Amino acid sequence: MERPTAQISVAMMLGLIAGIAINFWLFRLGVFWGILGLNISKHLLIAYLCQILGVDRSSSDAPTSPPSIATEVSAT
Repeated sequence: MERPTAQISVAMMLGLIAGIAINFWLFRLGVFWGILGLNISKHLLIAYLCQILGVDRSSSDAPTSPPSIATEVSAT
C-alpha cells in the first residue's frame, strides 16, 4: 500500500508543537514579535503544503495516470 501524501510523521508533529510554542513565546515578548512569528509560520506552512501538492512539479515528475480500461465491448 502507498503511504498517503498528507500523513504527518512524528518529526512533523514535534516541529508543529515547537512552532506553536515559539509563537506563544514570541507573543510574550510583544505583539510585534508575535505577529512576525505568525507570519513566518504561515509562510512555512504554505511552502510545505505546496510541496505536498506538487505545485511547482514539472510534468515529467508528475505521477502518471493509470492506464484506461476499455468500457465498450464489441459483440462479434
